Amino acid sequence: MAKLVLVLALVTLSLGGCMTKPTQAAPLVFLLMGQSNMSGRGDLADVLPGTLDPDPGVRVLGNDEVLRVAQEPLDSPQGQIDEVSLDRAAGVGPGLAFARAVRAAHPNSEIILVPCAKGGSPIAAWRPGGDRTTLYGSCLARAARATAHGQIAGVLWYQGESDAASSVLAAAWPLAFTELVAALRSDLAAPDLPIVVVSIGDPPVTGRYAARFPAWSEIQAVQASLTIDNVRIVAAAGLPRNADELHLSTAGQLALGRRMAETWLAQSTLGSQPVV
Repeated sequence: MAKLVLVLALVTLSLGGCMTKPTQAAPLVFLLMGQSNMSGRGDLADVLPGTLDPDPGVRVLGNDEVLRVAQEPLDSPQGQIDEVSLDRAAGVGPGLAFARAVRAAHPNSEIILVPCAKGGSPIAAWRPGGDRTTLYGSCLARAARATAHGQIAGVLWYQGESDAASSVLAAAWPLAFTELVAALRSDLAAPDLPIVVVSIGDPPVTGRYAARFPAWSEIQAVQASLTIDNVRIVAAAGLPRNADELHLSTAGQLALGRRMAETWLAQSTLGSQPVV
């Protein structure tokens, strides 16, 4: 009888240990949406050794629908399924630097990045609805696939340069973006979904892009004045750019990614901590 009691006690302790063992939180899924500066135009050759080394805790679900350890370019054109978001010029963007910065603040978190950006896309190209032949539908389908591995934790949005082509487009941008946010939160069943929006950087003043965007300051103004719950703005003004003066350089993208991480951490349930 004494032996039976001892065995039962050991079994109880064993089960209790299993039941109280901390469980790993689900990976955090981030959608990377927008146009070329989100897809990335930073030169891979400018990445300093150790800056963006592969981290098993940061994975990417690309347009090929393969989940793998994240490496630049995140928005690789290899094996693309949805042609609508194919971007053959993709380089270094802010996404991986963002993920590494979040991990630096919270090493136990795992992250899945879902690149959906498309170079040159105006806000009208992101109109909600549609199937996988649309930018919105394609992104939503991949978001649904990503939720099999984690939980949607936020959207990183960098877009607006194309809508700086005219005052008419710039004036229509705020309503279009507000409708996009509402649709995303509804379709993802995440009414408080944190969204980090980049206010576009400095305007091109020389070269082939200099005269193409007369409403640049208007887009900056409407983005900076957004007042949507749980939408935060990060300014790209002053960040280093490529020679074309339209796209952020590798250094600019890495700095932007860290800024976006600080902003997301400040509004997330993980809490705000300095990013190193």
